[in-house]
Amino acid sequence: MQEIVDFIVNIAREFGYLGIFIMMFLESTLFPFPSEVAMIPAGYLAAKGEMNLGFAIFVGTAGSLLGALFNYYLAKKYGRKGVLKFGKYFFFTEEKLLKVEEYFKKHGAFSTFVSR
Repeated sequence: MQEIVDFIVNIAREFGYLGIFIMMFLESTLFPFPSEVAMIPAGYLAAKGEMNLGFAIFVGTAGSLLGALFNYYLAKKYGRKGVLKFGKYFFFTEEKLLKVEEYFKKHGAFSTFVSR
């Protein structure tokens, strides 16, 4: 476990703010990548004086926002057609998409608020 922590801290140390930006960008896209993985090492490095905490937070927020906008762009460009085309590779059928759409019509606003 310590090796993983050291690896992540070294990424933040070696790539600096760019590494934080990339990790936070990934966190907001399709990849399951928790934001804590990027921001905790940034806080640690800031406490050691190797980073500016305010700028690390700014860069992390910008990366997260741009990752979310990237997702929005993909959804806007490919939409339902893209989900059906590429969803088959992830066992996501049209029937499942219809169920998701129906659920979102009923609970979309609340679901989005709670899960984001």
